[in-house]
Amino acid sequence: MAGSPGSGPTLSRLFAATPDMALGLADHARGPGGPAASPDARPPSADIDIRTAEPSDRATVRAIIVDAFEGREAVIGRPPEPLSLDVADAIATRTVLIASIGGEPGGVLVAHAEGDGVIDVEVVAVAKAFSGRGVGQAMMRRIERHARRSGARMLTLYTTARVPRNHEFYRQLGFREARRSGMSTFERIHFEKTLIGRVQKAPVEGLYGRRRVHGHKVDAAYDSLALDLARPADLAALFGDRPVRLEVGFGGGEHLLHHARTTPGIGLIGVEPFETGMMRTAAAIQAEGLANVRLYMGDARQVLDWLPDASLDRVDVLYPDPWHKQRHWKRRFISADGLDRLARTVRSGGVVRFASDIPHYVDWTRAHVATHPEFTLEADLAEPWQDWPGTRYEAKAYREGRVPRYLTLVRR
Repeated sequence: MAGSPGSGPTLSRLFAATPDMALGLADHARGPGGPAASPDARPPSADIDIRTAEPSDRATVRAIIVDAFEGREAVIGRPPEPLSLDVADAIATRTVLIASIGGEPGGVLVAHAEGDGVIDVEVVAVAKAFSGRGVGQAMMRRIERHARRSGARMLTLYTTARVPRNHEFYRQLGFREARRSGMSTFERIHFEKTLIGRVQKAPVEGLYGRRRVHGHKVDAAYDSLALDLARPADLAALFGDRPVRLEVGFGGGEHLLHHARTTPGIGLIGVEPFETGMMRTAAAIQAEGLANVRLYMGDARQVLDWLPDASLDRVDVLYPDPWHKQRHWKRRFISADGLDRLARTVRSGGVVRFASDIPHYVDWTRAHVATHPEFTLEADLAEPWQDWPGTRYEAKAYREGRVPRYLTLVRR
């Protein structure tokens, strides 16, 4: 995986004000530089320190890249491009991150700004001794967080088509294949990940131009329940050992509050961009003393990007905005990008429940699920689920003569 630097501003300048800090990440994802983890591989580390490389780190960066790509030439048929990286120039002009565990460097990431809000990741290299300890994922999450804070709109990268585990690694991080290039022997797969923007806890005043503020102000009830997406996700601290569910766009909160009351053994995250519904729901949660709910006012895709891999037991997408105009279909929550995000965060065997009274959106969802490798459409019914309390949107659909559909998607 490699790319050539563009003429835009360097990430080193863009991110100079962002402090480096230890990442509390523990996962089994392998960085693309190392081999498959062996059965006796060391467990993932709980503390991965990531910092920006200095000129004095040239030998360390070079050694990690060489170790990570050793033996790759026999697989792809030519020397891997990262081996030709001018390390001194990269440290001087681009962002070069070094990841360490216990003070021992084991991972390198190189990225640069290409202009037009695009950040290209040139190299992700993990030394073989660090394979299977979450180093590659930690570096990718760090660069994504930096990119969001800088206002970037997209991350891009490419990797060889001949190493399938790379493809799965990036898909699990929310990337989707954009195109392929090169001849069959040296075919490359180009990946991209759209970024929603800066993480924010403040009221959302506009998503795609729609105003989300209706005269309320953020108050103590919401603040006590609000997720802080600027901090690493720690679901155990929020919910203990409860399985966790996410509800996307809970509207008036009828469904979310029903499950908070009836299933106290489940942790619930409710996301809603409209302030009226959010404040009403937050007040009800506080008044009833419901301890198993957390809230986020904004775009649910930001929450999905923040959550750890396979951390959700279920996601409810109930009567989402159908975006009727064709030029707006790309904004629909259920899309190739949306399903990729859901696939990363929903555990194997977990479910996504989708309800809509708009036939075209239902057909759209069926088509997207049919072509997605990680989901199976298990149920497609005119009757709601057994634990369904009803919502105001459903009632409105029936009043206006529309028959909703209730789809159940299972994560493979």
